[in-house]
Amino acid sequence: MKTKLTNHSIAIAFMVAVVTVSCNSCKKFLDEKPDSKLATITGVKDIQALLDNYLRVNENDQAVTQICSDDSYLPEVTFNARKESERNLYVWAPASVFEPSFNAWTDTYGTVYIANLALDRADALSKNPVDPAGLAAVRGQALFHRGREFLQAVSVWCVDYDKATAVQSLGIPMPLSPDFNIPSARANLEESFQQIISDLKAAIPLLPNKSITPLRPSKTAAYGLLARVLLYKDDFLGAGKYADSCLQGNSKLIDFNTLNPAANFPISKLNGEVSFESKMVTSSLIVQSRAFIEPSLYALYPENDLRKTIFFKMGASDWVFKGNYEGDGSFFNGISTNEILLIRAECAARNGDLTAALADLNLLRKNRIKASAYTALTAGTGIDALQLIKRERRMELPFRGLRWMDIKRWNSEGDGIILTRRIGQASYTLEPKSLRYAIAIPEDLIQLSRIPQNPR
Repeated sequence: MKTKLTNHSIAIAFMVAVVTVSCNSCKKFLDEKPDSKLATITGVKDIQALLDNYLRVNENDQAVTQICSDDSYLPEVTFNARKESERNLYVWAPASVFEPSFNAWTDTYGTVYIANLALDRADALSKNPVDPAGLAAVRGQALFHRGREFLQAVSVWCVDYDKATAVQSLGIPMPLSPDFNIPSARANLEESFQQIISDLKAAIPLLPNKSITPLRPSKTAAYGLLARVLLYKDDFLGAGKYADSCLQGNSKLIDFNTLNPAANFPISKLNGEVSFESKMVTSSLIVQSRAFIEPSLYALYPENDLRKTIFFKMGASDWVFKGNYEGDGSFFNGISTNEILLIRAECAARNGDLTAALADLNLLRKNRIKASAYTALTAGTGIDALQLIKRERRMELPFRGLRWMDIKRWNSEGDGIILTRRIGQASYTLEPKSLRYAIAIPEDLIQLSRIPQNPR
């Protein structure tokens, strides 16, 4: 089922992008009326400048999937001090979880607009190409970013992918042009995943094996992102294949034995594990000064696991997270070796290759456990190995925005993960397969566009 998304709702997203983009070379372009803007992009350098606006393109990803996960909790006094929309989001309320106009939806679709604008201008310039190689490069980057943002949208506003029901399940709007006058639609979930996969596959031959900076996409990054997408789609053969391709481009792992656990933020930005750099909006609901570690997560780490001191420190009244791959308090959610290695391990276990699954699992662990205490894990069956890998994924990837999708897909398999928030005497519960795993779309957007709200 497709439902029209009017130009007004796309315009909301665009206006946020206009307000927040700060790239000097694009300032005149972004200050003019939309109908007159296209003429000011006259070459590859202009398109590259648009895509190199890292604050807008790389560092403004939604934090909803992190806020809603079970990595952290808020004390009652902190919860009560937050505005209503934040409190609603934290307890998975069925409605009113976003402020109007400026929210995760407009952040996401503002970046989609930038990608579409880059693609539109690249297509126009290709009619009389002066720099074909440069045009191919910016096209590849734009396709990567559009696919990545569509995946962000799916992870927030859609239920878990189920092949049997994906054609009936609501997907996301997928505007493929910067023209506000072309109606878009809320596609079904199958179509949404196919568009994401199509964008990323089309990007791969246009991207370099390694970019001049992890802030720009590369083939390696696109392989890794495809592995993430296909894992969410339960395509374990495809996810394993693309994870392997990503690791062929970058297999570096940080040996946590070499890090300083006493440092405020022991893991540096753009470290060797990072194939693509991006990070979430720093929400007040997950910052170190307010969000404390869920006790069940902290309890998973044995004393000889270096992540216990690299990832966590004692805060004002409980443990807080400091293991960001950013060298500061912001939250990395890009593509890195540790995630991709765990994807390949999980896919190997599901595909019956127990030896390969354990090899990847233990390779990661060898770089996370005290050298004097390390011993390899063993498993008698693929199911046993899968349970070990799920546990390791839980321990290795907190505060990446990935846990929300893991809960969705593992609950679809019957894991029965129940999320609970306790605020004073009140208790809020999110049951497995709850419709509220598809977060409510902002109500102002629903009123403007008339697209269907997620069922509650």
